[in-house]
Amino acid sequence: MQITKTKDEKKPNMDCVNLLTSVLIYYPEISKISIEPDEKIYINYIIQKILTDEEIEKTRTLLEECLKSYHYLEKTQVECDEVKINIEEKATFITIKRDMKTFSHGELRLINTLINEEFGELLIMDTDKIPMIDSTMLAQMDLIDTMFASLKINPVVEKMIGIREAGRVIVFNK
Repeated sequence: MQITKTKDEKKPNMDCVNLLTSVLIYYPEISKISIEPDEKIYINYIIQKILTDEEIEKTRTLLEECLKSYHYLEKTQVECDEVKINIEEKATFITIKRDMKTFSHGELRLINTLINEEFGELLIMDTDKIPMIDSTMLAQMDLIDTMFASLKINPVVEKMIGIREAGRVIVFNK
């Protein structure tokens, strides 16, 4: 993985780079994840089907209601919680926007489970590149919690984006 320096020679936040890489490796359903300096996180999924208006509304309602319930149970005061669903060409794009201050690995697992249960085989993902679950992966999954906590203390100063491309995970700053 190559990381380029920004114009003012600041080093990228390595916890952010590691977090984006780990999330994309362990959650193959996520097509793109980004974290912005305004402390917002964006999680993107691609569904290889054009959803009807009814399906879009059902999906949006499901995600919004489940996230509201999660936040209520966790006693979380959320600053930003947005679900966008867009149709482009022959696919549907779901984007979840959250604030980094209150976002957690538990919430990410919930979102991922909901999307998986709702769309399953329709999700575009690198199925050939899904790693086998082993003790090393389980230990790395625990580190995702630590990286989320670190970013709450040491936020990013530039937009960081993680994507999948040709079976690889690429993280870059913008």
